Amino acid sequence: MADIKKILAKNLVELRKKNNLTQQELAEKLNYSDNTISRWERGEISPSIETLQQISETFNVPVESLLKENIIQKTEEDDKRKKIRVLVTSLLCVCLLLFGVTIAYFYCKSFLNLNLWVMFVWFLPAAFLVMFFFALFLKKRTFIFIMLSLAIWTFLASLYLQLLQYNLWLIFTLGIPAQLAWAVWCYVMPKKYRHFENKKTKSEN
Repeated sequence: MADIKKILAKNLVELRKKNNLTQQELAEKLNYSDNTISRWERGEISPSIETLQQISETFNVPVESLLKENIIQKTEEDDKRKKIRVLVTSLLCVCLLLFGVTIAYFYCKSFLNLNLWVMFVWFLPAAFLVMFFFALFLKKRTFIFIMLSLAIWTFLASLYLQLLQYNLWLIFTLGIPAQLAWAVWCYVMPKKYRHFENKKTKSEN
């Protein structure tokens, strides 16, 4: 039992550090005091079964893995496989989207005698938007920021080209406040406002 408690304590420390959390931040996420987190990590006490489930959900790892050694190595391998799956799936979706646009262009050109080249322009913001939603699964802030930023600016460019005869170049000024707001949200806004969390704490004896 002592070995399990030691393994659990080590895993809690490694998972917390891997996720760049202080004891206070983890305590807020789990609704416990930072003193309780400290006692868990020193192996003085162990979380209840219910709390282990909460910890596993917080760090996105199976409950049983919290009681096994080398949890960081195993979770990193799982994370790598997950990232590969997400990237491959997102690229496949983008390819399918491009295929659909190509078929639509071919149909309009061949049967309706319409040269709707602008469909390929609109493909870009749609593709970046798809990548943005898949980036949310990866939880990489910089990647998320870049994808939505590209979606914003390619959308404005597509709209400008769609209405080229009106020469609405001022439409790009709309991207400035949108880009600034998105940058503030990603890099300036405190994490507690980006993720709704219950801030109450409690202690465990």
